[in-house]
Amino acid sequence: MKKVLLFLTGLILLSMVTNAQKSTAKCYDENTKILNLGIGLGNPYYSFNDGPGYTSHNSPALSLSYEQAWPKRLGPGYMGVGAYLGFQRASYEWNYTYYYGTNYNEKHSYNNIMIASRAAYHWDGLNFEKADIYGGVILGFRIEADNYTSSDPNYSGHANYSETHINLAYSLFAGARYYFTPKFSVFGELGYGISYLTVGVGFKL
Repeated sequence: MKKVLLFLTGLILLSMVTNAQKSTAKCYDENTKILNLGIGLGNPYYSFNDGPGYTSHNSPALSLSYEQAWPKRLGPGYMGVGAYLGFQRASYEWNYTYYYGTNYNEKHSYNNIMIASRAAYHWDGLNFEKADIYGGVILGFRIEADNYTSSDPNYSGHANYSETHINLAYSLFAGARYYFTPKFSVFGELGYGISYLTVGVGFKL
Protein backbone atom coordinates (compact mmCIF):
# COMPACT_ATOMS: atom_id res chain seq x y z
CA MET A 1 0.00 0.00 0.00
CA LYS A 2 2.89 2.36 0.72
CA LYS A 3 4.26 1.68 -2.75
CA VAL A 4 0.88 2.51 -4.27
CA LEU A 5 0.71 5.79 -2.35
CA LEU A 6 4.27 6.72 -3.33
CA PHE A 7 3.54 5.88 -6.97
CA LEU A 8 0.40 8.02 -6.89
CA THR A 9 2.26 10.90 -5.27
CA GLY A 10 5.00 10.68 -7.88
CA LEU A 11 2.50 10.76 -10.72
CA ILE A 12 0.80 13.80 -9.29
CA LEU A 13 4.05 15.72 -8.76
CA LEU A 14 5.20 14.87 -12.28
CA SER A 15 1.87 15.99 -13.66
CA MET A 16 2.10 19.27 -11.77
CA VAL A 17 5.47 20.10 -13.26
CA THR A 18 4.39 19.11 -16.77
CA ASN A 19 1.07 20.90 -16.67
CA ALA A 20 2.47 24.03 -15.05
CA GLN A 21 4.77 24.37 -18.05
CA LYS A 22 2.32 23.44 -20.80
CA SER A 23 -1.21 24.35 -19.77
CA THR A 24 -3.33 26.52 -17.51
CA ALA A 25 -6.32 24.15 -17.72
CA LYS A 26 -7.84 22.86 -14.49
CA CYS A 27 -9.11 19.34 -13.81
CA TYR A 28 -11.55 20.65 -11.19
CA ASP A 29 -13.96 23.44 -12.17
CA GLU A 30 -17.55 24.55 -11.65
CA ASN A 31 -18.88 21.65 -13.76
CA THR A 32 -17.06 18.84 -11.98
CA LYS A 33 -19.07 15.90 -10.61
CA ILE A 34 -17.15 12.89 -9.25
CA LEU A 35 -18.14 9.46 -7.96
CA ASN A 36 -15.43 7.82 -5.80
CA LEU A 37 -14.92 4.18 -4.82
CA GLY A 38 -12.35 3.70 -2.08
CA ILE A 39 -10.69 1.13 0.17
CA GLY A 40 -9.23 2.23 3.49
CA LEU A 41 -6.56 0.92 5.86
CA GLY A 42 -6.03 1.69 9.53
CA ASN A 43 -8.79 1.60 12.13
CA PRO A 44 -9.14 4.71 14.33
CA TYR A 45 -11.73 3.16 16.69
CA TYR A 46 -10.41 -0.20 17.97
CA SER A 47 -7.13 -1.55 19.26
CA PHE A 48 -7.12 -5.23 20.29
CA ASN A 49 -4.79 -7.40 22.36
CA ASP A 50 -3.18 -9.95 20.02
CA GLY A 51 -1.45 -11.88 22.81
CA PRO A 52 -1.68 -15.62 23.51
CA GLY A 53 -5.22 -16.88 23.13
CA TYR A 54 -6.39 -13.78 21.25
CA THR A 55 -7.08 -13.34 17.55
CA SER A 56 -8.36 -10.14 15.98
CA HIS A 57 -9.25 -8.81 12.56
CA ASN A 58 -9.85 -5.37 11.12
CA SER A 59 -11.33 -5.47 7.64
CA PRO A 60 -10.45 -2.80 5.06
CA ALA A 61 -12.93 0.06 5.05
CA LEU A 62 -15.06 0.32 1.91
CA SER A 63 -16.38 3.73 0.90
CA LEU A 64 -18.57 5.34 -1.73
CA SER A 65 -18.64 9.12 -2.04
CA TYR A 66 -20.00 11.73 -4.40
CA GLU A 67 -18.76 15.28 -4.87
CA GLN A 68 -19.79 18.13 -7.12
CA ALA A 69 -18.49 21.67 -7.39
CA TRP A 70 -20.35 24.58 -5.81
CA PRO A 71 -21.81 26.60 -8.74
CA LYS A 72 -19.73 29.69 -7.95
CA ARG A 73 -16.06 30.11 -7.16
CA LEU A 74 -15.24 30.62 -3.49
CA GLY A 75 -12.05 32.65 -3.20
CA PRO A 76 -9.05 31.34 -5.15
CA GLY A 77 -10.63 27.99 -5.98
CA TYR A 78 -13.69 25.75 -5.95
CA MET A 79 -15.58 24.09 -3.13
CA GLY A 80 -16.85 20.57 -3.72
CA VAL A 81 -19.82 19.31 -1.69
CA GLY A 82 -21.42 15.89 -1.51
CA ALA A 83 -22.06 12.76 0.53
CA TYR A 84 -20.06 9.87 1.99
CA LEU A 85 -20.98 6.26 2.84
CA GLY A 86 -18.46 3.94 4.50
CA PHE A 87 -18.40 0.44 6.02
CA GLN A 88 -15.81 -1.27 8.23
CA ARG A 89 -15.84 -4.41 10.39
CA ALA A 90 -13.62 -5.27 13.35
CA SER A 91 -13.64 -8.35 15.59
CA TYR A 92 -11.68 -10.29 18.18
CA GLU A 93 -11.90 -13.75 19.76
CA TRP A 94 -10.48 -14.92 23.08
CA ASN A 95 -9.92 -18.66 23.53
CA TYR A 96 -9.84 -19.78 27.18
CA THR A 97 -7.66 -22.84 26.48
CA TYR A 98 -4.37 -20.96 26.87
CA TYR A 99 -5.29 -19.63 30.33
CA TYR A 100 -7.79 -22.06 31.86
CA GLY A 101 -7.49 -25.29 29.85
CA THR A 102 -11.18 -25.16 28.86
CA ASN A 103 -12.48 -25.05 25.30
CA TYR A 104 -14.63 -21.97 25.84
CA ASN A 105 -14.26 -18.75 23.93
CA GLU A 106 -15.80 -15.34 23.61
CA LYS A 107 -16.25 -13.31 20.43
CA HIS A 108 -16.80 -9.60 19.99
CA SER A 109 -17.54 -7.94 16.64
CA TYR A 110 -18.25 -4.39 15.54
CA ASN A 111 -19.87 -3.38 12.25
CA ASN A 112 -19.57 0.31 11.45
CA ILE A 113 -21.55 2.24 8.87
CA MET A 114 -20.63 5.90 8.40
CA ILE A 115 -23.14 8.22 6.73
CA ALA A 116 -21.92 11.78 6.31
CA SER A 117 -21.77 14.95 4.30
CA ARG A 118 -18.48 15.87 2.64
CA ALA A 119 -16.84 19.13 1.56
CA ALA A 120 -13.46 19.62 -0.11
CA TYR A 121 -11.67 22.78 -1.23
CA HIS A 122 -9.69 22.74 -4.49
CA TRP A 123 -7.28 25.68 -4.56
CA ASP A 124 -6.26 26.99 -7.98
CA GLY A 125 -2.58 26.87 -7.06
CA LEU A 126 -2.75 23.07 -6.69
CA ASN A 127 -5.30 22.42 -9.45
CA PHE A 128 -3.81 21.36 -12.77
CA GLU A 129 -4.95 19.76 -16.02
CA LYS A 130 -4.54 16.17 -14.85
CA ALA A 131 -4.08 16.41 -11.09
CA ASP A 132 -4.98 18.38 -8.00
CA ILE A 133 -4.39 18.40 -4.26
CA TYR A 134 -7.29 19.27 -1.95
CA GLY A 135 -8.39 19.30 1.66
CA GLY A 136 -11.73 19.03 3.37
CA VAL A 137 -14.00 17.82 6.12
CA ILE A 138 -16.49 14.99 6.67
CA LEU A 139 -19.33 15.37 9.18
CA GLY A 140 -22.11 12.91 9.93
CA PHE A 141 -22.96 9.80 11.94
CA ARG A 142 -21.39 6.40 12.58
CA ILE A 143 -23.79 3.52 13.25
CA GLU A 144 -22.03 0.85 15.33
CA ALA A 145 -23.54 -2.64 15.68
CA ASP A 146 -21.87 -4.28 18.70
CA ASN A 147 -22.25 -8.08 19.07
CA TYR A 148 -20.87 -10.26 21.86
CA THR A 149 -21.18 -14.03 22.36
CA SER A 150 -19.61 -16.48 24.83
CA SER A 151 -19.60 -20.27 24.91
CA ASP A 152 -18.85 -20.25 28.66
CA PRO A 153 -21.95 -21.71 30.41
CA ASN A 154 -21.28 -19.46 33.40
CA TYR A 155 -22.05 -16.45 31.19
CA SER A 156 -25.03 -17.94 29.39
CA GLY A 157 -28.15 -15.80 29.53
CA HIS A 158 -26.63 -12.53 30.57
CA ALA A 159 -23.30 -11.99 28.73
CA ASN A 160 -24.51 -12.54 25.15
CA TYR A 161 -25.84 -9.33 23.67
CA SER A 162 -26.28 -7.25 20.56
CA GLU A 163 -26.46 -3.46 20.69
CA THR A 164 -26.54 -0.61 18.21
CA HIS A 165 -25.04 2.81 18.92
CA ILE A 166 -25.16 6.00 16.89
CA ASN A 167 -22.12 8.25 17.29
CA LEU A 168 -21.10 11.59 15.85
CA ALA A 169 -18.51 11.10 13.10
CA TYR A 170 -16.15 13.72 11.70
CA SER A 171 -12.82 13.95 9.96
CA LEU A 172 -10.40 16.40 8.44
CA PHE A 173 -8.67 15.00 5.37
CA ALA A 174 -6.12 15.88 2.70
CA GLY A 175 -6.15 14.22 -0.70
CA ALA A 176 -4.56 14.09 -4.12
CA ARG A 177 -6.00 12.94 -7.44
CA TYR A 178 -4.51 12.06 -10.82
CA TYR A 179 -6.47 11.65 -14.08
CA PHE A 180 -5.38 8.96 -16.52
CA THR A 181 -8.20 10.01 -18.86
CA PRO A 182 -10.61 13.00 -18.73
CA LYS A 183 -13.14 10.78 -16.93
CA PHE A 184 -11.06 8.29 -14.92
CA SER A 185 -8.79 9.07 -11.97
CA VAL A 186 -7.06 7.53 -8.97
CA PHE A 187 -6.89 9.22 -5.58
CA GLY A 188 -5.40 8.94 -2.13
CA GLU A 189 -6.67 10.58 1.07
CA LEU A 190 -5.30 10.82 4.61
CA GLY A 191 -7.69 11.47 7.49
CA TYR A 192 -9.18 9.89 10.62
CA GLY A 193 -12.77 9.12 9.61
CA ILE A 194 -13.52 5.42 9.15
CA SER A 195 -9.87 4.76 8.19
CA TYR A 196 -6.56 6.63 8.26
CA LEU A 197 -5.66 6.05 4.61
CA THR A 198 -8.04 5.66 1.67
CA VAL A 199 -7.04 4.93 -1.92
CA GLY A 200 -9.36 4.34 -4.83
CA VAL A 201 -10.71 5.33 -8.20
CA GLY A 202 -12.90 8.23 -9.29
CA PHE A 203 -15.24 8.70 -12.23
CA LYS A 204 -16.30 12.08 -13.60
CA LEU A 205 -20.01 12.15 -14.39
